[in-house]
Amino acid sequence: MSSSSDEERYWRRRRERLAGEKQEEQKPKSRRRRGWAGSKPGKARNIDRERVSFHYQPMKDYFDHNPTYNARMFRRRFRMCRELFDRIKEELLKNHNEHFKTKVNPVDGLTGFHVEQKMTAALKVLHC
Repeated sequence: MSSSSDEERYWRRRRERLAGEKQEEQKPKSRRRRGWAGSKPGKARNIDRERVSFHYQPMKDYFDHNPTYNARMFRRRFRMCRELFDRIKEELLKNHNEHFKTKVNPVDGLTGFHVEQKMTAALKVLHC
C-alpha cells in the first residue's frame, strides 16, 4: 500500500467522523429520565420526619446544662466522654466548617441538620 492511499483513507475517515459528530450535535436531545431526578410536579410530597424535634430531644437528653442522662449514660451511648465529644466537635467546626456547620434552606427557611446530629451520624457510620 502506498502512503498516499493511507493518507486519503485517514482524511476520509476523519471527515466522516466529524460529519457524524456534527449531526449528533444538531439532533434534538431527548430528555432521559434519571432514577433520582429530585422534586417534580405531580410526584409524591416529601415525608415530614420532624427533623427539628429529633434535634431537640438528644440535645435535652445529653447536651443541655442539666441533661436528662448523666455522664455514664453519655459514655455508654457515644462510647466516649463528653469532653472528648466536645473537642472533636470543635475541631470539626474549625477544620471542616463548610460541611459541619448548620445551613438554612433558602427556599423554605428550614434549618438543616445541626453539628451534633451530623457528628452522631458520622460516629455511627465509623462504628459499624
